[in-house]
Order: sequence, then C-alpha cells, then structure tokens
Amino acid sequence: MPLSIPDHQLEFLSKKQLMGNWRIRRKAHPLYLQACRFFSCTLIDRTGMLDCGLPFRIIDPIGTLETGTKSFDRICEERAASIVAQSTGRRITVLWSGGIDSTVALIALRNCLGELGEKHRLHVLLSKESITEFPGFFRDEIDGRLDYSRMQTNIYDAIRPEDINVTGEHGDQLFGSDKLKYAVQTGQAFRPYPDVLFYYISRKLGTTKHSESLIRYLQPQVDAAPVAIRTYYDYLWWMNFSLKWQYVSLRLRYGLDPGKYELGDNLIHFFRAPDFQAWSLANPDQKIRRAWPSYKFIAKEFIHRHYPNEDYLLYKEKEQSLKEVIVRSGSMNWKKILYGR
Repeated sequence: MPLSIPDHQLEFLSKKQLMGNWRIRRKAHPLYLQACRFFSCTLIDRTGMLDCGLPFRIIDPIGTLETGTKSFDRICEERAASIVAQSTGRRITVLWSGGIDSTVALIALRNCLGELGEKHRLHVLLSKESITEFPGFFRDEIDGRLDYSRMQTNIYDAIRPEDINVTGEHGDQLFGSDKLKYAVQTGQAFRPYPDVLFYYISRKLGTTKHSESLIRYLQPQVDAAPVAIRTYYDYLWWMNFSLKWQYVSLRLRYGLDPGKYELGDNLIHFFRAPDFQAWSLANPDQKIRRAWPSYKFIAKEFIHRHYPNEDYLLYKEKEQSLKEVIVRSGSMNWKKILYGR
C-alpha cells in the first residue's frame, strides 16, 4: 500500500518515504527536496524557519536551549549517572561500534556503574566490525572484563527490549559532519561559507541549476542560529545540528518492524541530552583543530584519559557507522540502519 499523506503531524520520514512516494513529494516544497538531496536525508528544521510543506512535529526544539559552561567530561559523567539512575536496576546495553561516540558512552557508563559496584549490569552489544575498529579497547577493556554479546544477524534481532539500550547517536550533530572531511583536508572548511557554498552544493547535486535558490532558501535557518555562523565548517555543523537531529533521534526506532516490540524510553541516545547540545553551541573551538584527524578531539581526549592509546588519540578518524545491512519488507524497507554511533 502506498503511504498516504497523514492528517496529523509527522515525527519522522525515511528518505525513501520522502523521495519515493509521490503524494508526499508533491506536498513538499521543491527546494526542501533539493536540500534533502544535498544533505542525504530527510530534514526536520528544529528552528521552525523553513517552509518544507510537510507537517513535522518538533520533538527537541532549539529555542529551549542555552549555551552551556560545563566541561565535556563533566557532562559525560552526569549523563551516565542520569541513565544509571533511570535504569532502575535493569541491564544497560551499550550499542558499541568501536567508534569515538559509542566508546565515550561505554566508558562513562562503565565508570559510573563501577563506582556503584554494579558493573555487572553493563552489557556491550557489538559486531565483528566493532572489534576491528578498536581492537585494543576490545581486548583490554571488554573481553574478560565486561559482559558482551556479538551480533549474529542484525541489530533488531539482538536488542533486548527489556534492557536500557544506549547508543552513541548525535555525536556528529554535536561536533560537525562527516561530510566535512574533504573540505577540511583542502582547507576550504575554514573559509567564509558564502565563498564556497555554491561550489559544494553544485558538486553534490551535480548541477548549478538549483544552487543559488537553495542557498537563499536555507539562509533564514542560518540566520536563526543562536551563535555566529561564519565558516563552511560552522555552516555544515549548524545544518547537521538543527536539521538532521530529529532524523537521527528516530531512525533506529522507526526502522523496527511494526508489532515486533517497542523501543520507547528504553532506547537512549547518549548525546541527546540538553547539556551536550548547550556545550556544542558554546564551544566551537573544541570540535576540531585544523586537520581532519583532530575531529572530535575533545571526545578522543576523554577516551585517552581512561584508556591511553596514542594512535587512537592522534590518528583515529570518523568512519562510516552503517555497520549492518538489513533488508525489510513494507513501506520502510530500510537497507541500511545506523548501528551504535
């Protein structure tokens, strides 16, 4: 059955639903569709500035945020303590990919539970790719030290809905975007965004036809930023932070087959907390230095303090976190679902 246009507000649409269903596509603003193509996902504007033509309901509005003064380490510790407190004695499963974000979450939760003498409640769900990505951490900190299981099929068959399941989602939204790698390597990321934006939009869309119109369409959303947006790095970080946040919040939950089980309050994204968002707004200098391996350096320094590894600290780069391939029937039919980043 083709997906009809809902009468109520939407929380989420997959890119396939947005682009593949003519009823929804016809209702959407044409430049909104071009913006979704540029950013490679369904965009949901948390500032409320863009006319997208679709009735999205915002679940984490930006207007309620303030810039923060807490350190990254303190927020990690407080976030872990909050998750442990709300778990009410249940098992806490960390979806660990071996990447930076999920490793931060795992260390913070391990430390908190260890201080309480409850490390036995921590479970690590991983894949063979997780071990390959950070083999030393698996060998020294997980294997023989923490309870863990290895995914054999896909994430939905491995998750236990009775657990508190914690992901490393929203790390990229706090720090920038993996789409910045080429621009950082060439130095273009730190130029004023009006000087390079036309080039990058045209390059991604494969044409200059919509570039100027798309830049004008997105400008009110840029102007709504509570912090200064100057460079192309700032620009893509802000777009990721304000337009992709809700999609990332819900993609794992909406990828589940209807009727299998519910992923409600027992699915927690470690970095979704307001304090992390406030930190991101207040600390543009702590997201990257100049070279691409320094992306998320503050998070890598957190890891290094608890698991010293010079190579990981200095050279670990953001990797694609689409770890598993899932083929599903029905209107969603997602072929790739993010795992643990």
